Amino acid sequence: MLVAVPAAHAGDFECRGTIGQVTIAGNLIVPDDATCTLNGTYIQGAIVVKSRSTLHADGPWGAGIEATGGIQAQSPREIVVAGSRLGNSVSVTSGGAIIGDPGVAVDLRDTYINGDVQVQSNIGSVSLQHNEIVGSVQASKNTGGVDISNNTIGNGLQCQDNNPAPTGGGNIAKQMQGQCMYFGTIVP
Repeated sequence: MLVAVPAAHAGDFECRGTIGQVTIAGNLIVPDDATCTLNGTYIQGAIVVKSRSTLHADGPWGAGIEATGGIQAQSPREIVVAGSRLGNSVSVTSGGAIIGDPGVAVDLRDTYINGDVQVQSNIGSVSLQHNEIVGSVQASKNTGGVDISNNTIGNGLQCQDNNPAPTGGGNIAKQMQGQCMYFGTIVP
């Protein structure tokens, strides 16, 4: 089922449901309490995920997405992105379910990010695996568990004030600090 409805701003599209291999000319907005599944979708803009919403961009058979912008999410239920290309940064703050099992807040894997990744104050689990990240990675104040493994990071990897402490390894970065100090190899 394809559901893309223009939002209040010209060029923005709201997603409730599933979008396949189409081009979205503008930003893609996942409204409050909605679920959006993207399979091979091309977005000419950024992805904005609103409160208590879910974004799945990990389609079957490697049908990830490509977006010229990044992903910005404030208080989402869940963000899952795999096998995709993002033209800008990813920022997820205060993710995970509030009632019951907090579940997954962020699962980002096998994805190219032309920017930074920031995950902060998430109560659900955070997993960053096998990504190529041009900028830096910062994980702070997450309480659902953090795993950062086998990523190539163009700048620094910094973790602080996560409880429990993050796990991970096999990363490559220019510097590693805080709780992620020993999570891989430092390269000039």
